[in-house]
Amino acid sequence: MFALCSMFYYSYRWQPIHARNVSVFYNHDTEANQQVIKSIQQANHFVYFSIYTFTREDIKDALLGAKYRGLIVEGIVDRQQLEKIDAQRKIIKQLRDAGIPIAEQDHSGIMHLKAVVTDQGYVSGSYNWTAAATTINDEIIEVGHDEDIRRQYQTAIQKILKKYSK
Repeated sequence: MFALCSMFYYSYRWQPIHARNVSVFYNHDTEANQQVIKSIQQANHFVYFSIYTFTREDIKDALLGAKYRGLIVEGIVDRQQLEKIDAQRKIIKQLRDAGIPIAEQDHSGIMHLKAVVTDQGYVSGSYNWTAAATTINDEIIEVGHDEDIRRQYQTAIQKILKKYSK
């Protein structure tokens, strides 16, 4: 009986760490924006994102590309950042004009998440989608394709999107 249970557990539940396909990057060792773009481009069905500060045109273009490929694309941003940063306001307007729903948090705190999740993987960490975060700041991102972790990110971001979508 023990052998049968062990065989089932290790066959269907346990994965060695190298099979989980999760990597952590320091932004001075990789182009963090390219990691985000690659994740968006690899999506087949949907892209959900949450971002505090968003001024990178190349990531905006990747999101637009996903939308034009017929994917579901939805996001959430911090309302205060949106109101005070002209470049972010312009990018969000372009995304909304393309039919991408972008929610804004509306509480007294900040929406400080920095993540993108797709049907293929996720990217998360301290990295804001800005030039400074790409080349100057010290940032870290996790890029993963582990299905259990990916699903948890999807659940969390969809919960937040639902909370703030009008």
